[in-house]
Amino acid sequence: MYDAIVFDLDGVLLTGYHTAPAVYRQATVTALADFDAATNEPPAELVMPDDVATIRRLCERFDVPAASYWGYREHAATELENDWIREGEREPFPDVDVLETLAESGELAIASNNRHGTVRFVRDYFPWGDHFEAAYGRAPTLPGYDRMKPDPHYLQTALDALGVKPGNALFVGDRLSDVETADRAGADSALLVREGDRPEGDPEPTFEIESLEGLLAVEPPTE
Repeated sequence: MYDAIVFDLDGVLLTGYHTAPAVYRQATVTALADFDAATNEPPAELVMPDDVATIRRLCERFDVPAASYWGYREHAATELENDWIREGEREPFPDVDVLETLAESGELAIASNNRHGTVRFVRDYFPWGDHFEAAYGRAPTLPGYDRMKPDPHYLQTALDALGVKPGNALFVGDRLSDVETADRAGADSALLVREGDRPEGDPEPTFEIESLEGLLAVEPPTE
């Protein structure tokens, strides 16, 4: 068995491929208003920015300080999504029941591109969250946004918290970027393919599973 299994959150433990664009749009409107730059039609690039350079460029257009604005925006998005989860708009997949068994054999953690506040909320809100010894999402800062997967920063942070070396860990995700993240960290990977909808392309995962229950049969490859 692996010393640790680290899970992505969205599409793996919780339904939904990612945070709904509506959440980010409302969070953007709210944050801009906090800086006296109110608009009901924020640019799509600011709602779902590709990179930090885009955030800085558009904040300059609105004459708002990029770093401060981003902290407000991430906080607003976290509050909105956490409310959605409370209201049942996003739910755990049924196969999270297997976490109890997996936790008996090794450490469990979460490493996600979702915001840290929502990752921690999910761990604290659902009863199965007690099985996770560590849980990390992106920090509500511009450098934190730059460190999203496939950058291995948050995966490595989770492993460091567990005291587990990457070579003794498995990262479970539903995207090829998760596989790349594991590769870059030096960990093995399990690509979760629910309902046969496998993403095309490289890199190849160490394992491919159809549900979290498939992790019960996973063993580290022998040399």
